[in-house]
Amino acid sequence: MEDSDKFSFSKDVAETLGLETAIILELYQKHKSQISGNSEKFLSTINQELPFISQSKIKSSFDKLLKYKLIDTKVESIKNSNSYNVKEAPKISSKTKIDSNWAPSSEATEILKLGGISESFYLDKLKEYKLYWLERGQERNNWNTSFIDFIRREWAKEQSSNKGLPYVIDSNWIPSDDVYDILELSDISKESASKYLPEFILYWKENGSAFTTWNSKFIEHVKRRHLGADKINDNEKNKKYIEPGKYKKDFSSRKSDSSWASEINLD
Repeated sequence: MEDSDKFSFSKDVAETLGLETAIILELYQKHKSQISGNSEKFLSTINQELPFISQSKIKSSFDKLLKYKLIDTKVESIKNSNSYNVKEAPKISSKTKIDSNWAPSSEATEILKLGGISESFYLDKLKEYKLYWLERGQERNNWNTSFIDFIRREWAKEQSSNKGLPYVIDSNWIPSDDVYDILELSDISKESASKYLPEFILYWKENGSAFTTWNSKFIEHVKRRHLGADKINDNEKNKKYIEPGKYKKDFSSRKSDSSWASEINLD
């Protein structure tokens, strides 16, 4: 990283007025001779060098700096500049379930068309996609992205040499995103499931069998291995180790134990 890309700022200003304000003040001091009194140039410099600070934060920081007279008051016009438009942060859409009337957005279909996927193909697959997720009832906030991924995978299968025929797994095989979604419904994270992928591929590569259902087989494998791992962990926690030659009871218990006498018949 070049020195010009590094920022230093006043700790006192950051503690008093906020981190973003301290950074903007440092930028102002750095370019003061070029931007003093020129609100348009100041704003352009901020947008160019501080793209990680939102427009609303820039505005509130300016208000603070002007209030405490830490920047040239001539810059005050920036608040009313036509080029300064405070943009609201995009709202994160809430998760929803898919319904029978759902359709991909125009942006999603445009992306598919740009990828050379025909309209007839993704429309034919739309019903299958909706049925799959309707039955699962899962809530998501990225149905368009999920649909694009699904169509791309289906299109790749359609264009592949095997045309949906059984094939032997190879070292580059990876499960689809839907596989991890399904496993998460069983409280198995993607990170946990991925640990079983190398052994799964190795086994079936050596086996040499050909299938079209590798995703389903991987789900079964992960669930079986994950359940087995949980049982082993539980057994290890509950297991009591008794070393050879060791008494099962402590000395006091053994001393007061008279059960041995019941074995002796004095008659």
